[in-house]
Amino acid sequence: MVLTVSFDPEHYPMHPWSPHWTEHESDRTQPILDQAKSALENVCESVTLAHGSGSAAPCILEQAKKSNVDLIVLGAKGHSAFRRVLLGSVSDSVAVSAECSVVVVRGNEKQDVDLKRIVIGFDQSVASREAVWELMQWNLDRSCEVNVVSVALQPYVFVGEGYTGPPITIDPALVSKIDEAAERIASQIADRFPHTDAQTPVSDHIGDSIVNMAEETDANLIVVGDTGHSLLSRFLLGSTSKYVLRHAPCSVWISRRHWNAAPTPNEVGDAVATT
Repeated sequence: MVLTVSFDPEHYPMHPWSPHWTEHESDRTQPILDQAKSALENVCESVTLAHGSGSAAPCILEQAKKSNVDLIVLGAKGHSAFRRVLLGSVSDSVAVSAECSVVVVRGNEKQDVDLKRIVIGFDQSVASREAVWELMQWNLDRSCEVNVVSVALQPYVFVGEGYTGPPITIDPALVSKIDEAAERIASQIADRFPHTDAQTPVSDHIGDSIVNMAEETDANLIVVGDTGHSLLSRFLLGSTSKYVLRHAPCSVWISRRHWNAAPTPNEVGDAVATT
């Protein structure tokens, strides 16, 4: 399904052009939807078009839930000139609140359109393992380069009043254990993508390490699993997936496959793409 959402004039009855707005928006959006359908119909079993009205994020979420989709794809529209472009409010709201996997696409004229370099954040959780499984089901070229990043978290002592003491020396055995797990999952991914490597940086910020790896490798996509298990936990600050989503230099895929019953390997899922 391809969905586009327009402003709803019914909430602003004093607008002079409101009576003609619906017709105008229909004429404006139909060519956009038709173009999207033309691009997708050769690679999808079926493509349906939808034109919603109202607040964009709630409309997208409602349609995704109503259609029981497996994936939402939408573009990021940042509002900052910083090196790491901050996410727009619609993309942020949908990615945080959706009950399915979400891909937020960041356009970059300097990057290739094809996915050639992928960074996966892996922490041995069910969420990250399912994210790996989900990635391997995509029909991507085997030459794609994949970097698995498993961060060994550097502990610090917080004394109070904002003062942070010197870092505590991390146990090398712990780093080795994390590295071994990363290597194991990387070897499994290598069956599908031979150019797969594993990295185990020691850092005090997991999300920042994943984003840095994406910048260093000029990645086209970051894949992370969302470990939230309730409505409340999705909004907790400090979430790795939320940090990556908001600071990544490239597209981000937040996997929530583990939230739902696992589909069969040959099952073809549904998706909502927004324009």
